[in-house]
Amino acid sequence: MSAGPSPASDGTDDHSEVPVEVPPVVHVVPGPDAHGVVLHGLRIRAATRARTDLVRADLLAEVDPARLRDRRVVVQVTDRVLAARREDALAAWRRVTAGAVRVTVVLHDLPQASDGRHRGPRSELYAALCADADDVVVASRHEELLLAAVLRHAFPGPRARALLDRTHVIPLPVVRGAAPADRPAPSSPPTVATLGFLYPGKGVEEVVDAAAEAGLDAVNIGGVSAGHDDLVDQLTGRAAAAGTRWSATGWVDDADLPAALAAAGIPVAAHRHLSASGSINSWLAAGRRPVVVASRYTRELAERMPGAVRLVGPTHAELVAALREAADDPASTWLGENVVLGPDEEEAAALLHEVADRPAVSVVVPYYRGQAMLDVILAQLDAQEGVVGGLEVVVADDGSPEPPTVHGTRAGAEVGGDGTVVAAGRWPVRVVRQGRDGFRAGAARNLGARHAAGRVVVFVDGDTVPATGTVAALQKVCRTTGSTLAVGHRRHATLTGPDGSVTWPPQDELPEPEWLAQGFAATADLAEADDGGFRWIISAVMAVDRALWEVLGGFDERLRGYGGEDWELAWRAWLAGADLAHVPDAVAWHDGPDLKGREGEEAEQLARTKNAETGRLAPLLPHPLVRGRGWTHPCPDVVALVEATGWTPGQVEVVVETLLDHGDVGVWVRGGEHVPADPRVHVGLPGHEVLARARAQVVVAEPVEVLRLPWGPWPEELTSVVAGMAGGATAPEDPPGPVTVSATRLAARGSHPVALGADWTRPVPRDVVVEHWRQRRLNDERRRRQDGRTDG
Repeated sequence: MSAGPSPASDGTDDHSEVPVEVPPVVHVVPGPDAHGVVLHGLRIRAATRARTDLVRADLLAEVDPARLRDRRVVVQVTDRVLAARREDALAAWRRVTAGAVRVTVVLHDLPQASDGRHRGPRSELYAALCADADDVVVASRHEELLLAAVLRHAFPGPRARALLDRTHVIPLPVVRGAAPADRPAPSSPPTVATLGFLYPGKGVEEVVDAAAEAGLDAVNIGGVSAGHDDLVDQLTGRAAAAGTRWSATGWVDDADLPAALAAAGIPVAAHRHLSASGSINSWLAAGRRPVVVASRYTRELAERMPGAVRLVGPTHAELVAALREAADDPASTWLGENVVLGPDEEEAAALLHEVADRPAVSVVVPYYRGQAMLDVILAQLDAQEGVVGGLEVVVADDGSPEPPTVHGTRAGAEVGGDGTVVAAGRWPVRVVRQGRDGFRAGAARNLGARHAAGRVVVFVDGDTVPATGTVAALQKVCRTTGSTLAVGHRRHATLTGPDGSVTWPPQDELPEPEWLAQGFAATADLAEADDGGFRWIISAVMAVDRALWEVLGGFDERLRGYGGEDWELAWRAWLAGADLAHVPDAVAWHDGPDLKGREGEEAEQLARTKNAETGRLAPLLPHPLVRGRGWTHPCPDVVALVEATGWTPGQVEVVVETLLDHGDVGVWVRGGEHVPADPRVHVGLPGHEVLARARAQVVVAEPVEVLRLPWGPWPEELTSVVAGMAGGATAPEDPPGPVTVSATRLAARGSHPVALGADWTRPVPRDVVVEHWRQRRLNDERRRRQDGRTDG
């Protein structure tokens, strides 16, 4: 690598010795002092060996957002500790965490069927929390499955899978306390004991009934949940009616709890809808072996810690039998000496810190047999300035014969594995590899992104060297503008010499491509982009926020060969409602000229390259600048849904034919007894892949001819046309009318469908004869042509 002077504005000065100073992780623990979630959060934070900061409040809504700004945070969450009212919880969460650069949310009390009417609102809240966070932590595999149901309902398409991929199971810590010198002698007969706050549905009623039949008294060690004070009288009366006694101790201080648990006769946890249980862990910590009703969670617990619990079946008779056996054998209610509990608090804290201490930004570098250039790229990434929350690098090898070397260390990554991490430089570098199967830059970038942890993912191609402020400039835009796909300023220079050595800093700048500069100028750096804005997105230096990346599902890996995958990604990002942005300060130097400026390339060969790119894109990107006009592909530009229940076959055929008149339209018919045979016409509903690429949806709810649409056939611009209709319809219309239209991008940003006016449609009678209708249509067209000649 040769040295030489370089303008500071190019960001090529050597800053490799700049120290890395990333502030410690902030633990946010909202809730009342005695709340189980609070106690758990404080113990985990205290057990964390790394330096951390703590923020406490009775409610998350009371936290000053400035305390979390530019910080990586861990938030312990159940819906009751976010805000005073559940309907304010999500707004409070977003307001308080908005300035954080990375958020790990630890979820407690996952939504499930036992929540009854509250399940829906709770599920919506938890899904939104997961979508906003960078990593999600739950306490059991059972909770992970509950969360999977929530996410798959909330996010059809690839995003649910992506959210689950960054969900981590860290069991609640449990440590066996010091055994009492002498086990307290149980009462005779022993008393059945439950533990924790009382609330309906916890299974205490079932325990009272089983204890009564077994001839035993029962007690609950703990207080009553707020709003359920009447439950004490109800349970007391229930026990008396069954011929036994039940009582509640009320709140027991932490200092007194071990003795109370040791003195209990038969420890029981009969809650059938646990997602994770602090009360079971408290029994275990006291050396007790509780009787627990079998559920997915308790079976998981028994498998993870053999011998720790006594599983019983779900029936009343099985619980009664277990209580009688425990009364006859008091030793069975104590843990055996060989039972291994865990994780302990330090182990759980270390697992959580490993997740929460990840960097805020990931840089993915697709690579193929370019070691000298990779060395320069990694050196420049080591020298990055202004990145908030830390950085990591993921090198994604597209099947090179030998894995790359990172800071002098050969990365022995296996194809398809989790990769090798090298920490010799300023930032950690992970190398992941895929097998060689042609030119697959998009697949390599996806591979790198799957192994990236950052809230912002930056892509820098393996022949493009970033300036020292590039990553920070891209991070800033993606952090402050919400859902954003940002492209940097690609400059050009000859960096690789004839002998394969790389010159850095760049010596002689090559001309920048005019087509790209003109596009940025015409769109105010993409702030005024329209449906054609995808053409100005280049993946050589590009960034995206993690949430948008998950909505998009990454690059389409069917696109192989040079070019086009960035346009297709940008098209879907635009339709998903994202902002496009050009960031002039995010400079990166491409080795060599733009494709059009490459000397020695014949015009025909350049044409072949570009035409091959267009041909690959046409099935997936329906804009007429790419697809042209008149071609039919599975993903149309406009999706039409015909709700044909109760229609006659003739009505269906007429309506479908009028829709197909309007250019690149695909029709889906639902409920009709007859669907015309045509490759553009389908039965049922369109899939996610189709909807993600279509610019507009037309819904026909009544049998009417669609005489015209707001846009013409094969429009260059569609979205702004719909936006201009009634202001884009910010509220649903009632009634909506027989035909409504919506632009995909506008719908993603909250706009509602717009009804077509009555003069845009014409009813189709049930007794329509299709042949006669077509003849009338031809006659009408002939008259219009004749009128046009007469007027001329």
